[in-house]
Amino acid sequence: MKTDEKNLCAVCGRLEAVMSCDHCGKPLCRDCRMLELWGSGAEDLSTKYFCPACKDNPDVNPWGARDDDAGLQPAHNAVYHNQDFRTVQAA
Repeated sequence: MKTDEKNLCAVCGRLEAVMSCDHCGKPLCRDCRMLELWGSGAEDLSTKYFCPACKDNPDVNPWGARDDDAGLQPAHNAVYHNQDFRTVQAA
């Protein structure tokens, strides 16, 4: 997604998109993007952002589709604890 394009979020359709889903490429706003942490080795940890549909699809995101698993709840809470906060710049 180009940074100078004025796209609306493909999920909610009301806010400006700031990024694209890492799987399907749908434009996403800050409220609709879903953060996932992926580990692919002993010291490799990366972040991915998905739309809600890709996040809940176990073929795309095998870890995120298991959010209701009680054993994963502490990790889930750590990832999403700041989801509702906004950054405000001082004048």
